[in-house]
Amino acid sequence: MKDNLPQFGLLRSIFWPVHRSEVKKVLSMLFLLFLLCATYGVLRNLKDTLILTAKHSGAEVIPFIKVWGMLPGVFIATWIYTRLRRYFSKEAVFYIVITGFIGYFLLFAFYLYPHSEELHLERLGEWMTSVLPQGFSGFIALIRNWTFTSFYVISELWAVVVLAVLYWGFANDFTQVNEAKRTYGILNIGSNLAPIMGGSLALAFSQSISLPFLSFVTDSWNHTICQLIILISLLGFSAMGVYYWITHSILPREGLPVNDSDGEKRVEQNEKKPRLSLRESVRYILKSPYLVPLAVIVLGYNISINFTDVLWKEQLKRFFSDPNEMLEHMNKITVGIGILATMGGVFFSFMVTRLGWTFTAVITPLVMTILAVGFFSFLFCPDALMAVSSLFFGLTPFAMTVYCGSIQNCLSKASKYSVFDATKELAFLPLSAESKLKGKAAIDGLGSGIGKSGSSLTYQGLIILLGSVALSTPYIAGVLFVVLQAGIVTGK
Repeated sequence: MKDNLPQFGLLRSIFWPVHRSEVKKVLSMLFLLFLLCATYGVLRNLKDTLILTAKHSGAEVIPFIKVWGMLPGVFIATWIYTRLRRYFSKEAVFYIVITGFIGYFLLFAFYLYPHSEELHLERLGEWMTSVLPQGFSGFIALIRNWTFTSFYVISELWAVVVLAVLYWGFANDFTQVNEAKRTYGILNIGSNLAPIMGGSLALAFSQSISLPFLSFVTDSWNHTICQLIILISLLGFSAMGVYYWITHSILPREGLPVNDSDGEKRVEQNEKKPRLSLRESVRYILKSPYLVPLAVIVLGYNISINFTDVLWKEQLKRFFSDPNEMLEHMNKITVGIGILATMGGVFFSFMVTRLGWTFTAVITPLVMTILAVGFFSFLFCPDALMAVSSLFFGLTPFAMTVYCGSIQNCLSKASKYSVFDATKELAFLPLSAESKLKGKAAIDGLGSGIGKSGSSLTYQGLIILLGSVALSTPYIAGVLFVVLQAGIVTGK
């Protein structure tokens, strides 16, 4: 239908490839995505701070939660979603799911957290500690602090259920392939801008703004949690309002289907992505010499970001004794990620055109390697670098370790969202349509299957064998540098 519309000029095709008839729909979908991503930005920092500062807990619990908490959580959430879709329309399911999330978060803030001392399984935790080796401390913390574990898992499920399933499923229902190719890039830029608002609002609600009706909450950390959950609720209800406006005002005016009972998805009908198992993904990649280097880069990023994330959060746990200070630090990093990711997205075309695909592709592993050198240098050689850190930065080596890790986390995630993902998509362009779809499915399957789950299982094994995150750090550092160097060499 829109293929007959006039073409855009050069600047318009780069910055705003949207026809006048599409403006309201694109802006409303952009605003909806902005609200949902900002909510996840607030949740991500809150659940990390909560689990890191809990009693008998620390960064060692994160690999266990990702395997023993997230995997069952995804299966349960998928089952619930499919059951809801059987009895309710897509619009109703959207409201039910968002309301369910908000209801749980309010329950956690005003009941589960204040009563966590009574609800947590302290006796079971003490017994497990007495019979299990020290390396199982993360698994024990997962069970002992079950309310915090549930908050972590359900917060992560926001990205899986609300963003991946509800939002993008809704967007694909009425977006044609040619329109998606023009407008989805704008939506991605909006998702990069959202952390700026999410982090800024979280800082305001945890520091500057004090809601008078929460005066009965005397504990400062519980007060912060309550205020942030109120913020999350406001963002969630706003998202439902925007969704209602889209389905009842925007789409009917354009003659587009709403609550399609057959689940018609124009993008998926024209460009359906096959699903490959982990074994099939490896076989398909090995058959194509072109895909092997790309797989190494993607796999390397997923492994390295999961490894460094746990190490960095272990240092945060030791550095910040006050959860409010840790949360403030993490929210500032979130704002930085949003700013840098947006800048990277804006200048991506310039970098690829002037500097080439190879240079742009290795930016992410190169940045991670350089900052990892600083991170591990201050971590392993604090005495030798005491004078340097004090003279040039006025900080202790331990503080330098924390800030180097923070800068690495900020830059690596920002470059991933803006540069890394885009260069990966460009690499598929020379392939045929079938090879492109199967190649993307294989690379994504390998990245999530081995890169994410595999790195968490590896971390678990090292923590169980060696006893703690600190003792496993030298081995993780060795694996990390090998993986990063492989990504740089392969990218060239």
